[in-house]
Amino acid sequence: MDLSELRQDFISEVEVLLSKLDDILIELEKEMEDEELVSQTFRIMHTIKGSSGMYGFEKVVSITHELESLYDSVRNGERKVNSRLIELSFAVSDHLKQLLVDEFCTEARNAEQHIKILDHIEKVKGDYQEEEKPGELQPGEKSVATWNIIYYTNDKEQLSATDLTNTFEMVFALGDYRFCETPIVTDDMQYWSIYLSTGKDFNDIENALLFAPGCFEVTKIADHDIFKQEEYNKAEKRAASGAMQRDGEEGEGATADNAPVAELKKEGPASATKKQGKNRIHVDSEKLDTLMYLVSELVTTKSELKLALQKGNETKAMESAEKIDKLSKMFSNNTLSIRLVPLLETINKFKRLVRDLSKELGKDIRFETAGEETELDKNIIDVIGEPIMHIIRNCVDHGIEKPSARGAAGKPSTGVVSFDAVTVGNCVHITISDDGNGIDPQKVLAKAEKRLLVAPDATLTEEQIIELIFLPGFSTAENVSNISGRGVGMDIVLKKIKEIRGEISIKSTPGRGTSFIIKLQQTISIINALLVEADDITYAIPVEDIDSCIIELREHIVNKQNNVLDFNGELIPFINLRTKFNPGATLRDSETDKIVIIKKLNKKYALVTDTIIGEYQAVIKPLGKTFYDIEFLSGASLLGDGSIALLLDTDKLWSEMTA
Repeated sequence: MDLSELRQDFISEVEVLLSKLDDILIELEKEMEDEELVSQTFRIMHTIKGSSGMYGFEKVVSITHELESLYDSVRNGERKVNSRLIELSFAVSDHLKQLLVDEFCTEARNAEQHIKILDHIEKVKGDYQEEEKPGELQPGEKSVATWNIIYYTNDKEQLSATDLTNTFEMVFALGDYRFCETPIVTDDMQYWSIYLSTGKDFNDIENALLFAPGCFEVTKIADHDIFKQEEYNKAEKRAASGAMQRDGEEGEGATADNAPVAELKKEGPASATKKQGKNRIHVDSEKLDTLMYLVSELVTTKSELKLALQKGNETKAMESAEKIDKLSKMFSNNTLSIRLVPLLETINKFKRLVRDLSKELGKDIRFETAGEETELDKNIIDVIGEPIMHIIRNCVDHGIEKPSARGAAGKPSTGVVSFDAVTVGNCVHITISDDGNGIDPQKVLAKAEKRLLVAPDATLTEEQIIELIFLPGFSTAENVSNISGRGVGMDIVLKKIKEIRGEISIKSTPGRGTSFIIKLQQTISIINALLVEADDITYAIPVEDIDSCIIELREHIVNKQNNVLDFNGELIPFINLRTKFNPGATLRDSETDKIVIIKKLNKKYALVTDTIIGEYQAVIKPLGKTFYDIEFLSGASLLGDGSIALLLDTDKLWSEMTA
């Protein structure tokens, strides 16, 4: 098995654990007496420490071991969680993320941070340190000894990596331990060397190794804890040398088999992360199970269809063809769903952002979320993270007031920043709001005029004025800080969202707060659509937006000049698709028109077409940059005959009519 793939899997798992750790620490900061949160933190450190040792991340091991020990003492009632321990834990979490990319601290800032973290740990220890009093062993207490465990396996057995991880965790629970930095690789074997300092005896260690898929050699090397002495490094070298001698490989250095390991160590995990990290998706096992089921059904049905055609059984062939049609739809839905990723992990990162910014700015802010399970295409999530970060920073810095100002305005001292996501058709709407002081249009206009971003005599609506915050170089901050004031941020938001063909709008009430509404289209989605034709162009309309379809005598369409028709005694506006998008087109020679009534929320209007083709399950793909300026088109679908159907955005059509 390629060790680089195993290391990349390890890095991905640790990234998930660290994201979870940030979330736990935020809750622990609020409830410092919560024993379950303390235990969860301890377990995460313990898991990362164990896995890191297997892949040679020694600096990760050293940091996680120290933090694990601190939380273990909290679990044992020897100390309590305080603000310094929380701050240290967040700092360790951030540093571990850097170590996954820069394993050996080759960057000066990472090396410096590593030293600072270790120093900070010692200071936090000093907050609680009690004088150690030597004494005799209590009844039932065993003296500590150090053991060397050599594990060796071949490639076939190494495939049982999950079992191996569980075994090592049982061993780690026995006491303090260290790993050799890298495995020792020979022609057909790999050796892993573990040092374990514990009060347990040989039988306890053997029991922990009982279900390991390989062979172990356990040897006592000292009747004391060697980790407190400098001889640990010497013992490590002796054990490695002894393992090499077993296969007559002494002193040969890197062989052909261990050369890939040496090369990986030289390259470090940073390159692996850059090459593979963003392309990995964690997929729900149920989706994969469904995919495998559909594959088996498709293979079976294909055989049935082939046999029916050979025998000339037309009835059976039609049944198989219909089954394949159903399977293909299920295949499409399942395959596309695999690319969808919940927003939960992205939202958790923003919880940490709000927590850090609120402390830096001296504000009391609560971050509320809804719609965490809403799924977006992985490609969109990779792009949208930065715009959302800038919006949240804007809410925290510009939106939420200081506690004193909120009190004077009759507001609770704790401000609220909320994140809400919901799926609407083939789009996802994300709303980021704050209950702060809102946006003052006059202040925005004055700043824009001062920075020469708009002409002094320009006539702008309130909505246009508020949208000036998206201009490059615009900022309402009085002073430049680490967070804002340079006029960089909101222009990036607009640029990034337009890159993925999304849109953003702002609603703000001075003194009450601001909401940023982001509308995103899925990269690829499947919707039930009604196909219509006008002027030889095929359009697709989402079925969920349609109220009804009617055939109306053209002479009954009243007030044609104002584009209004009578529908069930109600006058509603209409758009003639034939002439709307091609002003030079003439009306089709017919006494009747086919009309599609659109009803969405409180909006109702009609689309006049030449032909209503029928319902169709459309695979919608985004349009290219050529169509960016045509806002009422939100995608396209390739039809069975090779032609294209353009998906109409019913919201944009309504906006265009009422503009």
